[in-house]
Amino acid sequence: MAKIKKISYGNILHIKKLISVISSDNIMNYRRLFFLSVPITFLQNMVYSVILRRFTETYVVSDSNNNLKGVISVKAQHGNPYKWQIKRLFLDRNSHEEGKQLVEYIIAKFGARGVDTFYVAVDDLQHDLIDLFIKGCGFRLCSYETLWKVSNLNFILDDLDEKAFRPLKSSELQKCADLFNENLITHYKYSLSKVKGEFSDRFFQGFNSEMNFKYALFDENYKYLKSFIEIKTLDNTNYFIDTIVPPQYFDLYPQILSFAVKKIIKRNKKFHLYIKNRKYLQGGELLEKFFKDNRFELLQNNAILVRDFFKPIKENNNIYNEAVIFSGFEI
Repeated sequence: MAKIKKISYGNILHIKKLISVISSDNIMNYRRLFFLSVPITFLQNMVYSVILRRFTETYVVSDSNNNLKGVISVKAQHGNPYKWQIKRLFLDRNSHEEGKQLVEYIIAKFGARGVDTFYVAVDDLQHDLIDLFIKGCGFRLCSYETLWKVSNLNFILDDLDEKAFRPLKSSELQKCADLFNENLITHYKYSLSKVKGEFSDRFFQGFNSEMNFKYALFDENYKYLKSFIEIKTLDNTNYFIDTIVPPQYFDLYPQILSFAVKKIIKRNKKFHLYIKNRKYLQGGELLEKFFKDNRFELLQNNAILVRDFFKPIKENNNIYNEAVIFSGFEI
């Protein structure tokens, strides 16, 4: 019988050993990503309400002999405590059954507290992991997100009017949510729609390593929001640009991207730039064509898997495969 509990300091050595056995090539990277969050689990005990919870939660599963078989990390979507993402999953070899129990435990635990949507972004080349979530845990394939690296800056406009853009105000968050939801392809709206809190700044942002800058592009009368732009970085070297551009305003995209790049250059002239394309938004095909025409580099194609709490889908398929390492990240 598998035993599941919240991670403790006593699990650290066992997890290091597990990750070492699974993938020696990536051990340092995964240790860095994973163990930085361990001390936070103790702070979480003081902030137990789903509404207040802000940090990543991590749980481990062991077999009847107390051998560690898997680890999972989940986190509430910023600004929406009812939508949770599976951030990381480590499973030992021949431990897919324990992995299923671990995921089901998370869904039952937080679903009972009001969470109605769980999602995970998985590289579409990880077929075994996708099968684990879909066939074993009742998730469904919703759509795809692609991550591109900007390989050149030839698209930048020299005669850009930066006055057309201005920092996003807190009073405009609902307009951002409306813009996003209006551009969602219809059959994705229930699971992937956003609330205004998801566009807000994080608490204590000045104390975090992450920095983000948000801008809005309105019409001449500041009545209609044409585009939302977010620039995000963890290290002032690797920058991510996230935009919402309706198809009717797509001719403005070179201007929008030029504005974002010029803002980055003011902070650091030597940087790496990445852009995400959400294929579940209208105009995703236009964005992808722009990337290809400008010879951007496609880095990753992520399958977005979703489980809505009130729509459980379960198949009793046993999956026997190699060990699993999965570590997602937000852009």
